Amino acid sequence: MCATSRRAIFNAAAALTICASVSASFTERAIAQGTEIVYSTFLDPNNANDPRSAAQTKMIQTFEGKYPDIKIRLLVDPTGQSVTRAVKSRSDTPDVIRVVSFGLPEYAATGNLVQLNDLVKRDGIPDDDWLLPLSTAQIDGKLYGLPQDFRIPILVYRKGTLQEAGVTPPKTWEEVCAAGSKFKQPNLIGFAVPLGATGGIGGAQSLAEFFLSTMLVGPNGQYFAPDGKIAFSKENFIRAGATIKDFFTKCKVTSLRSAQMGVNEVHDGLRSGTIAMTNFGLYRFKTIQAQGAGEDLGWGPAPSYTDSDKQTVYSYSIALNKHSKKQDAAWTFMKFVISPEAQAIAAEGGEVVSRKSAYNAPSLQSDAAKNQKQWAELVSQRGRAVAYSPILSTFHTILGEAFQRMVLRDESPEKAYEEVVKRYDEALTKAQ
Repeated sequence: MCATSRRAIFNAAAALTICASVSASFTERAIAQGTEIVYSTFLDPNNANDPRSAAQTKMIQTFEGKYPDIKIRLLVDPTGQSVTRAVKSRSDTPDVIRVVSFGLPEYAATGNLVQLNDLVKRDGIPDDDWLLPLSTAQIDGKLYGLPQDFRIPILVYRKGTLQEAGVTPPKTWEEVCAAGSKFKQPNLIGFAVPLGATGGIGGAQSLAEFFLSTMLVGPNGQYFAPDGKIAFSKENFIRAGATIKDFFTKCKVTSLRSAQMGVNEVHDGLRSGTIAMTNFGLYRFKTIQAQGAGEDLGWGPAPSYTDSDKQTVYSYSIALNKHSKKQDAAWTFMKFVISPEAQAIAAEGGEVVSRKSAYNAPSLQSDAAKNQKQWAELVSQRGRAVAYSPILSTFHTILGEAFQRMVLRDESPEKAYEEVVKRYDEALTKAQ
C-alpha cells in the first residue's frame, strides 16, 4: 500500500514515482478506503435559529455527495478553547480547524499548522478572486489559513431614534461627537463605546475589533510586527485614546454605562433600542433585525477620522493541522470549502463570503442578499488586513483595562499608552 505521509502532499512527483499505479491525489485513495475528517467549527448544526449553521450543513452534504467516501465529523467548539488545547498539545485532531484570522498567529506560532503556500500554488488557487487578495492573509510571508468570509466594522443604528434626534448617520468621528447634544431621551446611549470584556473570544474584543484595530494602525496600516511586538505609533494611540475619552466627556455622546459593555450588551441595546447607534459587526445585523429591530435597523460605513479611511477587516479561516494523519483528504475538503460553489452555499446563511466569483451565484441576486453584496463591496473598497499579535486576547484584556481606567478615573491617554506598552511587552516576553 502506498504511504500517505506529508511528503506526498508537498511532492507530487515523488508520490507518482513511489506509487506508479495509483494517482498522487489522496482523494482517489480516500474514496477507495474511506476517510473521516474532523472539522472544528463554532457553528452548531443543531441550532435551528442560526441560518449559518443550516448553510454549513448544506455545504458539508454537498461535499460528501461529491466525495462519498470522505465523511465530515464536526467538533463544535464555540469558544475555541478545545481546539486551542489540541493544537498546542500536537494532537492529530481536528484535521481541519476553523479559526478567526486574528487568532491565527497564536496557532501558527505553535508550529503545528501546515504552511499552505505550496499547496495553493500547486492546485492553482488564484490570488485575485478574493474580496482582498489571498496574499494579504499571510503571516510573515507564510499562508496558514484560507479565508472563508470577511468582516468589516459597520455603523449600526436605529432609524427612528436618529430621525427623532435629527441625526444623520455619521461618517466621521467629528460627526459622532457633534451628535451627542441631540439625543434627549433619558436612558438612551447615543453612540455606545464598549470597553468591557463580555461576549467575545477574549478581553475587550468589541473595543479592539470595532474601533481600535482601525484607529491604532492609522494611515500606515501597522498593528503588530511579525515578531509580535507593537507596531502602531504612540501618536496614533494617543489620538485614539483622546477620541474615545471625548465621547464620554466633552461630546457626551455615550455614557459610563457603555464603559462596562461588551459585545453581548451592545447587541441587546441595539435590539431593544436603548442604544441609538454604534460600530458593530455586520455578522450580527440580521440576527438583531430578526430579534425585534426589524426594518428600523439601518447601517452605513463605520465612522473614522475621514470618510475614506481604510477599515481593518478580519475573517474566519480554515487551517490544516500539521499532525493530522489525513492531510490529503483534509486538503480536499478545504479546497471545496473555499471554492465558489461552497462559498455560494455559505452565503445563503448570511456570511460575506471571501471569493469574488461566488457573488455571481443566482442565490445572491435577490433583494435579500442586497446587504451582503454591499458589504462585500465595502470590504473590497475600504478593507485592509493587518498583522495581529500571537497573544491577542491578552492584548485585548490589557487594552480594555487601560481604557476603562482612562475614562473612569480621568487618566490621560499618555498614561494609558505607557501602561499598555509595559504590560504587553512583559506578557509577550513571558509567552516567548
